[in-house]
Amino acid sequence: MSTGEGAATDTIRTRGDELVTQDPAAELSPTARRILAAARRVLARDGFAGLSLEAIAAEAGENKASIRYHFGNKAGLLTALTDLVVHDENVQLLKALRKGGDDRVAVTMQMHRRTTLNAAGYRLFWDLFPNVIREATLWPRMAELYRWYRELDAIALAPDVDEEQRARVEVLTSLTVAICDGLAMQHASDPEFDLEPVFALYERIVRAALADLGVAAGEAKGSETESGETEKAAG
Repeated sequence: MSTGEGAATDTIRTRGDELVTQDPAAELSPTARRILAAARRVLARDGFAGLSLEAIAAEAGENKASIRYHFGNKAGLLTALTDLVVHDENVQLLKALRKGGDDRVAVTMQMHRRTTLNAAGYRLFWDLFPNVIREATLWPRMAELYRWYRELDAIALAPDVDEEQRARVEVLTSLTVAICDGLAMQHASDPEFDLEPVFALYERIVRAALADLGVAAGEAKGSETESGETEKAAG
């Protein structure tokens, strides 16, 4: 039996200065993948209120016992579903980061613009998040996801800093992650909301904060590990 909670802990991890995102469905059986895809369709169509085991089973052409067998319980399924919802966006962010460039703040702002404008993906995530956060057993998973986002921003902004400087940058990225989430929510609720002056101010604040921290945002290192595993994960 494969539970979503057990499988989720290694789906996003850091290896040195390389971030690797692994498809959360890669090690699941065909039946489990079908159930997970069905759960995503139900969530997109009916929202969290419609995300019952009965509805998922009907959508997948399975029974509730099969869901419990593969995911343990609804909490396990929600963990796997949360991973699935953020996975595609994670891969796109990694691809954007690997393109690199001399101006690391500009690269980070481009990543955040992409995330903010992905209203469909954010609607799914924010339909899940308020409900997932009510389930204490899932808090460690959400904490890991946010830790990954902070690390991604830190590597984007300052790829070559030492451990002490990285710790200072990650204080800043606690704020950049929060700002990106907040802007995405505002844009999702009001597509006419003008993001350009906001991002212009946001970029100036980040540049000033990095200067205040004594960190120069330089060009990123090469994107692939020696084995090429990182590039394969995002391909």
